[in-house]
Amino acid sequence: MGSDKNRGPAPVPDALDHAALALELLQKQPVLWDKISSGTHVQGREVPRLLTEVLRFLHLVAAGDQVLTPSHPVDLAWHEFILCTRTYGAFCRRYFGRMIHHQPGGMEDENNSQFDQTLALYQRYFGPPPAAYWLPGADCGACRSANP
Repeated sequence: MGSDKNRGPAPVPDALDHAALALELLQKQPVLWDKISSGTHVQGREVPRLLTEVLRFLHLVAAGDQVLTPSHPVDLAWHEFILCTRTYGAFCRRYFGRMIHHQPGGMEDENNSQFDQTLALYQRYFGPPPAAYWLPGADCGACRSANP
């Protein structure tokens, strides 16, 4: 297994079809559908949409090697994805060249600043973030990505 320091750069965030990747993950790992649904209280077609937002967040982290904070709904769905450790690890290595680590906590001001940075990057690559998942200006998660 290679070191994260020897990896190539992640493709630019808008280079992947995150919605198609989310559907593929849910087909290959059906338990992920149930985990996200029960862990976030989203139902039906909202599950792949929320997972799409998780994948976009992870891609923003990978492309910039920076600490970012997701929204609360995205953070909760990220938690459920991480629980499928083999699938999560393989996905990160395949698409980002390394594992995207999760770090609980952080100071509220720091998390809010990182959340604002996340929203700015999201806007840059994907356009306006869907309010249903990102709650602009309101509720960020209590977790963040960890430095590599």
